[in-house]
Amino acid sequence: MPFEFHVLPDQRQSAARNMANDFLLLNRYQPKSALRFRHYEWSKPSFTFGLSQAYSYAVSEIPNGTADICRRPTGGGVVNHLEDWTYTLVIPSTHSLAQAQPTESYKAIHECMVAALKQQGVDAVLNSSVPDQSSPTVCFEKSEVFDVVLRNLPSKIAGAAQKRTKAGYLLQGSIWKPLLPNLDWTRFCNDFIHSLATLSDAEISFPNWPVWDETEYASLVDQFESDDWNKRR
Repeated sequence: MPFEFHVLPDQRQSAARNMANDFLLLNRYQPKSALRFRHYEWSKPSFTFGLSQAYSYAVSEIPNGTADICRRPTGGGVVNHLEDWTYTLVIPSTHSLAQAQPTESYKAIHECMVAALKQQGVDAVLNSSVPDQSSPTVCFEKSEVFDVVLRNLPSKIAGAAQKRTKAGYLLQGSIWKPLLPNLDWTRFCNDFIHSLATLSDAEISFPNWPVWDETEYASLVDQFESDDWNKRR
């Protein structure tokens, strides 16, 4: 049976609610065999930081003292969501993209993004330079291998953080909009979705937003808002 590629409705929510939704999209979504894609926004200025990063470091890199600050369930560095275009992709564990090496999946997904950007004349390429081995810091200050960059410039357009579990592969991606001032974002989203669906050999559909268990969802939101979660390192 072919895979389905489910494009979910856009949402604008708090950082904790966005992280709770991504957790549930990975672990509770039905049918489990469908790929899940969503673009979402933030209800107030927000920053997220990687699962293994120290809270004290993340806070030191965030200039906005009133912003939402939330530890992601994925890795990576501090991400400024003030002017980014954020998306999540979940791939079920039975799909070959979820079974590939993380660098291979990351590269393939970003190749789809490059293809979508080139549809509008953006000279984007994948970064091939290996950075130093220091810990993740601030996302858009350093390009990792297979991040999306502008050709012949040090400017990083896009990066992502990953998590792989028995349930599947979660990728939380961010594109820095100020570097793409003339981009038609609706067209880009459509082109990106179609490129990803072609890559995954899946048929696109547009289901309603899933209905989560209210108790579990509220508990997850509380977790992502809690000091126990955010300040645990």
